[in-house]
Amino acid sequence: MTRMTLEEHLATAPSQVRRRMLENAGALEPGAAAATGRFFGIVAARREPVNAPSAQSFREAAASEPTFRTLLRALAAHAPMVSTAGAFPVKAEWVARRAKPKAPRQKGAMSSASAAPIDIGNWPASWRAYWTGLEAAPVKPSSLHRYRASINSCAQLVAAGIATADLTFFTAFQLGEALKVDRRNGTSREVLRPYTVANYLEGLVALGRYGGADPEALAGMRFVRDHLRDVADSGDKLKFARIAGIMEKGGFEFIADRIGKLRREAESLPDHCAEKVRTLQKAALCAVNMNKPGRTGDVSRWRIGEDLSRDIDGTWRLGGVQEKTDRETEVGALWPEVCEILDELILGGRPDRFIHLRYRELSGTNWLTLADKGMASRWPSEMVQEAIGVPLHDLRTIAADYLRMHEPETAAAVIGTHLGHASDGAGDCYRTMSEGDAAARSWAQRRTSIGKW
Repeated sequence: MTRMTLEEHLATAPSQVRRRMLENAGALEPGAAAATGRFFGIVAARREPVNAPSAQSFREAAASEPTFRTLLRALAAHAPMVSTAGAFPVKAEWVARRAKPKAPRQKGAMSSASAAPIDIGNWPASWRAYWTGLEAAPVKPSSLHRYRASINSCAQLVAAGIATADLTFFTAFQLGEALKVDRRNGTSREVLRPYTVANYLEGLVALGRYGGADPEALAGMRFVRDHLRDVADSGDKLKFARIAGIMEKGGFEFIADRIGKLRREAESLPDHCAEKVRTLQKAALCAVNMNKPGRTGDVSRWRIGEDLSRDIDGTWRLGGVQEKTDRETEVGALWPEVCEILDELILGGRPDRFIHLRYRELSGTNWLTLADKGMASRWPSEMVQEAIGVPLHDLRTIAADYLRMHEPETAAAVIGTHLGHASDGAGDCYRTMSEGDAAARSWAQRRTSIGKW
């Protein structure tokens, strides 16, 4: 069989790509011309635009991961007009096919409490009896799930002999000290903050309250829980230092500048690169939460076409139900700069003319992963911290400070609605709606002072 020449391999490639590769024939990787020619032949046969090929074209062009990687490198070097965003899921498929080496089991390592299934049969007998009352109590399913996990962690410590099963002051004290310390591999180090430990004890308080434990003994457990929360509230110097640091850098002006840098960084990266996707996610998270600071759990669950919707004119709108307050929040139209960034996120490097098609394709998917499955609830906060040095919740604090500074007379009401706080009383739906509009208008007025991003 006669070996094909470079010209023959590249016959299906666009003229400018063919010319570039022939001019650099001596520097081409083995197989680059064949993979590139085959790829453009498939794109043509599928009648796809050359600058925005689908994932299926990348799948059909390479029968092995090395060939697939060679094709991506060749396109990045010689066909910069071709968006390789469609190759991103294909790359993930090839990675998933790799053989997974078995991780050696570490001696003495404790399994994660969150990873192990929860069996209340391993709880103390009194706790199992109390659980029946807690299950029947008027508690939200999400709270009940959280309580169950917290109680299970405490039950493991009781089973290890660290504390007794009595729901008393002394038990709460012993559990509180143990929960702050990770004793794996023979070491002891503080790993949980006081407020987190208090939340574990809150599970036991709820268990005793609804299960019928001795009220006087339970009061002692509440005392320890409240003390830990007081310690967290009065000694949260870390948060103050973080916020003070970012305010010294310029507050939201600094964040806007950082978003601009993230956008430029993403533009310089290949479309199939995981770092580009991650950079776009960071920019979008910072931008959307600068416009409307959300809770990290809610942010992780937003879906395109449901919580985040796009009008035909390019305006994105945000609305949805908050898990913590179980209240609906309606932000309305997001700022133009934020809309641009959301477009960039779902395009992933594809030409702008594909925005309507991409929006329809992604309707119903998670806005961060652009897939059915979303990220863990803490992931958005971690990404914001990587991007600007503070977690997501700090943006809520900074936004409140901006509103207090510029709207001191109405700040309290506007902040509560802007940040999605539950009202002190039952609330009036009409008042909430009007306050929501006022919050959006007030914060939008501040946008003009934030700077260019």
